[in-house]
Amino acid sequence: MSGSHAIPGTSIGRPTQREDFSHETATVSLAGESYFFSGPARSYGGMANQPKLDFDHRTGSGKTAYIILGPDPHFFQCLRYTRGSIAARNCSELEDYGEISDLYTEHDVERPSFLYLGPNKTFYTRVDDGTEKWELPHEIVRQALQVTSDAVRSAVDSLWLGVGDAWVAQYRDSRFRFDLKGQYANLGPILRQKQDQEVSINALALNVADGKSYVCVFNDGDVVYKAGSACFDGKELEAWSEQNFRFTQRLRFE
Repeated sequence: MSGSHAIPGTSIGRPTQREDFSHETATVSLAGESYFFSGPARSYGGMANQPKLDFDHRTGSGKTAYIILGPDPHFFQCLRYTRGSIAARNCSELEDYGEISDLYTEHDVERPSFLYLGPNKTFYTRVDDGTEKWELPHEIVRQALQVTSDAVRSAVDSLWLGVGDAWVAQYRDSRFRFDLKGQYANLGPILRQKQDQEVSINALALNVADGKSYVCVFNDGDVVYKAGSACFDGKELEAWSEQNFRFTQRLRFE
């Protein structure tokens, strides 16, 4: 992860051992061979030509990371520290996502409520006060966000974007809709079944580079994934899921 930063490295506050981020949402992201899974208990991932990152947040190791991957070389990264002179540092490559940079600077964002960096400079993000920004094809605005092109607010809680204009949208009432456009084989039937069962999504990643690999964690304990080009180990992902989510029943893996 290197290159010029659209959000310059910014330092935030001073660290304190009393800060607790266990309430923050776990996230998963896939971009080609790269992957990163951020959670309240543990975050880890691997990026091409980089050493593997692994943070156990329960041991107070001194530094934690929250990373959202976009198409190479883009990413958002927030590093947090429990020792030293700063509490957090944002260091991101968002050169082609200027509206995100402006929004986060205006709202002094440490970690956004939601961010997804899609292919072809598409994105959806929301900050703590509910302000949203997006750059999306008109069809996704109409069908996923369910708003008109001049709207500034939607009912979306999460919007995940994939290749070929694939999308999955989950709303604030926990319903979700999707159109995978023929990408991410085998995921569509699973999503349809979960819709029928009124199960919601806890975390989802559609690989923004290959249209094949994905990770989806449902709130009923099902975790489905296909690694494809993303170089993650399924068993390690399963262990991470058990550590970072509270499920209504025992986990099942597919």
